[in-house]
Amino acid sequence: MNKTLKTILIVAVIIGVAVLLIFRSDLIGQAIAALAGGFAAFKAKLFNSSKIDVEGEIEAIESEHESKRKNWQLIRDEYDSKFNALKARMDYLDYKSALISKQLGKLDVSEKEALKKNADLSDDELLDWLRN
Repeated sequence: MNKTLKTILIVAVIIGVAVLLIFRSDLIGQAIAALAGGFAAFKAKLFNSSKIDVEGEIEAIESEHESKRKNWQLIRDEYDSKFNALKARMDYLDYKSALISKQLGKLDVSEKEALKKNADLSDDELLDWLRN
């Protein structure tokens, strides 16, 4: 906005308020409200703020948020699926571990000694045993 136009507006507002204070003290609040409303309307027309499509902006923001929510839901579903798969795998491993422990408990003394002997073998001895 032009500097001289701003100066003229400010001086006009000050003179208008001063005149109202001097002559009509009972209308001060109404006068200030009228001046503020007039200035707001002038400013709105000056900056072309009436051209802003508020509803369009709201719809754009809502659609952006909706797409983000869908993306977040897809990511959440993906991680939930991975979590459930890992949980099922852990449950299966727990079952297999319990089954093996149960089977090891049923071994007789000679089988337990053979397992202990195999566990104590070195890598070379294991290779020789597998070849034979």
